[in-house]
Amino acid sequence: MNTNHHLADVLQRFLPSYRQQYPLSYRQALTCQHILDCRTAKLGSQQWQCEACNYEQVQYCSCRDRHCPRCQGQKSQKWIAQQQSQVIHGRYFHLVFTLPHELNVISQYAPKALYSALFQAVWQTLSRFAANRNKHRGQLGLTTVLHTWGQTLSQHIHLHCLVPGGVLTAENKWVGVKGQYLYPVKALSTVFRAKMLQVLRTQQVEIPHTEALMAKSWCVYSKPCLNRPDTVIKYLARYTQKGMMHESRLTGMDNSHIKFSYKDYHQPGQTKEMRLTGVEFIRRYLQHILPKGFMRIRHYGYLANRCRRRKLALIKTQTERALQPEKTMDDKPLHGCWQCPECRTGLLKLVSLRLPTRCNVDALRSPLTG
Repeated sequence: MNTNHHLADVLQRFLPSYRQQYPLSYRQALTCQHILDCRTAKLGSQQWQCEACNYEQVQYCSCRDRHCPRCQGQKSQKWIAQQQSQVIHGRYFHLVFTLPHELNVISQYAPKALYSALFQAVWQTLSRFAANRNKHRGQLGLTTVLHTWGQTLSQHIHLHCLVPGGVLTAENKWVGVKGQYLYPVKALSTVFRAKMLQVLRTQQVEIPHTEALMAKSWCVYSKPCLNRPDTVIKYLARYTQKGMMHESRLTGMDNSHIKFSYKDYHQPGQTKEMRLTGVEFIRRYLQHILPKGFMRIRHYGYLANRCRRRKLALIKTQTERALQPEKTMDDKPLHGCWQCPECRTGLLKLVSLRLPTRCNVDALRSPLTG
């Protein structure tokens, strides 16, 4: 259900109360300022005019902050267009590596170390399996995406991995995987646990509840492989460009509380509603702000940036023809023009741009001051 509630409205109403109870880091403050200013006159405006009926429309500029829910839709479409040439024609596997909740406390004082260790441990785990499989021994390709949230915005740190169904051998030969699952999840869980704790010790991060962590089984989830290559790009965009919460999930707001919908994964197919105080909602949202410059999407193996173009060319010469995505709405031009809402025949084109004033730029450098 589409509503008129925006995250900026929530911050506008409850952020002052939140600041009276909790400290606000500079990174969190800057993100809040971006969201509050997104698509307002503070960031400048664009004037568009129809080439047929001269209808004019003013659009305010977006903040482009990766934590802003209003900026994720267009970003996702752009990303899909960029990735079309990098998809291998074949099956893909989706794995999810989840950290035990006992490690969540590390994200409060050393988030960059914890998240970096997670990326490193997952790649070391999958690389070890790829190197030790007799029938499919070689280098994997891996795209990983960090998520730190659950459906209710609680702390739920996990890494989504999308793996092409094959390896590149030392002789640059492509060997495809024929099974429905890539590797056994119980074995992955055991190796992942050892690798993660080893990386944390190497980085000299204090590990809480070490004995309990060693005794419990860590969660590694494997979904059945994707057999339709034409859906891979959109499937990947769903996880890579997904924000913490889409604003369509905000169902209600009053003077003290926020209501939002969420999926209950313990009861598949059921959508429920949660009611939180405005302060608690903001606290949950802001705990997922990533450190400055931290890359939440990373590529490994033959999909790594330094060798991807060369190795993908080798793989595609040995597989079927390169994937040709079906024509969809995403194939429409993303920049320059769109249909006029007045006459429905002409196209709106950009005619002028008004930049933000100097004082607004200075305000962004000193967030939420005054």
